[in-house]
Amino acid sequence: MTGPVIPFLPSTVTTPFQSGVLASGDFDGDGRDEIAVGHPFVSVGGAAGAGTVYVLDRAVNGTWSVQLTIRAGGTFPGSPVAQAHLGNALASGDFDDDGYDDLAIGLRGQVVAGQSNAGAVMVVYGTAAGLAAPGARLFDRSNDGLTFSPREDDRYGWAVAAGDFDDDGYDELVVGVPNATCPNGTDRGGGVVVLAGSAAGVITSATRIWRPGVLGIDGNCATTGGFGSALAAGDFDSLIVSPDDLAIGAPTTAGGGAVHVIYGSSTGLDAARNQRLTPPARPGIDSSGARFGNVLLSARLAYACVFITCLGRSLAIGAPFTDVDGVDAAGAVWLVLPELGESSLDLATIRPILPKAPLRIAGPHPNEQFGSTLASGDFNDDARGDLAIGAYLYDEDDAADAGAVQLLYQSDYLFVDPFE
Repeated sequence: MTGPVIPFLPSTVTTPFQSGVLASGDFDGDGRDEIAVGHPFVSVGGAAGAGTVYVLDRAVNGTWSVQLTIRAGGTFPGSPVAQAHLGNALASGDFDDDGYDDLAIGLRGQVVAGQSNAGAVMVVYGTAAGLAAPGARLFDRSNDGLTFSPREDDRYGWAVAAGDFDDDGYDELVVGVPNATCPNGTDRGGGVVVLAGSAAGVITSATRIWRPGVLGIDGNCATTGGFGSALAAGDFDSLIVSPDDLAIGAPTTAGGGAVHVIYGSSTGLDAARNQRLTPPARPGIDSSGARFGNVLLSARLAYACVFITCLGRSLAIGAPFTDVDGVDAAGAVWLVLPELGESSLDLATIRPILPKAPLRIAGPHPNEQFGSTLASGDFNDDARGDLAIGAYLYDEDDAADAGAVQLLYQSDYLFVDPFE
């Protein structure tokens, strides 16, 4: 079932800049979500590219305004560092289980222990008055509870996510480190650091690191690329009660990219049922340079229930540099659905959504990068999750690279007939 193509429009909320890194959360517990907007390239105090995050709040009269400005230094930890890019990634979660959402902020270019682009993450906690500087903290490879030293170009904080992987009520903080060193000390396949939540907020006493080919995770670290470049947390199981699970993108892995899924348990993320997905071969689709896993989305995109058991979340995978029907970088999105009553995603269900008929975006067109962004919501008020797919270099009439969003509405079972 196909929805419209929507050209990108100017922002309807006035902000001090134009940017596109967003997260939402109820940071003040008033029942309405606020919007955190990252501007990672803005200068701060003369430090070019130090970065800033603005928190927007909607008043009762419907007017949006900047509630808080977050920058390193001043009342917040650290100091402005050139090219730190604070705000390059954002994620909201309740790390201290106090009923107020908290905000994790990536600083992928932070200098740590003299190492440029080592990276860091700032955590700012919610209160009745919203996000507040007291208690905010910076985490990096020198203080996250592991024994690793910061290295140049690690990019700690390239991606961030939050999820309750042990179902204890506290969200954990997930940090993507896509250029982390493999155990051989040479190759840089990437890694993902998971810090525990607690009544005191994010703590470092139970931190874990996950890497491909290590501790039972499928794959080979030495031949993987960019593990941790994208993250998505959600309950992919179709069990009645289960903790969150974690999808990890490794888009520069040879062969067009890969996605790893690690499942939650009563003791946190557990390698026992982990899965590794690569783009399947399909006629007309060349995934050799697709960057499969460049973007990930966890959302309820398949509706089915039997008695009290319902399908878990689906996984949408952006591969924006996929060649389609010989057209370079037309882009693609792959969907993987859960299996009713099972404890993992059903890899046999993986299917592509391509930028051509019957989609209204049509094509394929060169370098439009369909699948460069993904979002989900109930766009037609039928209580089912729908899918929005960005193609940010879409040509609209005479406007080159104007960008567009293709909306796909969920029917009884998402896109089964039109798009196989």
